Amino acid sequence: MLSFEAVEEVCDSKRTTLVIHPAIRQAIKGYEESFYVGLRCFLTGETDGLFFLPLPSSGYVRLVFSKRVSSGGYNLLRIDPLTNEGLSQIKAAFSE
Repeated sequence: MLSFEAVEEVCDSKRTTLVIHPAIRQAIKGYEESFYVGLRCFLTGETDGLFFLPLPSSGYVRLVFSKRVSSGGYNLLRIDPLTNEGLSQIKAAFSE
């Protein structure tokens, strides 16, 4: 099984810092392979940057990848919920 470290290695190879909330990082465990594929496709311009993160109870939260540049000139790849409620849903699903 692919680890989250492999995901980070993809970002490092592109000289990009991955910015991801710890709750989202925890929630991705078990879905690293599909996340990795989505991330690689986004970085090569082959997809719109949406990832559907399944929740253990039921349903999913849509995550969006976005490229940014920091004020210091560093490339960033942010992973955020698409909606304002997404992070709360993830936290609630994994606190049980």
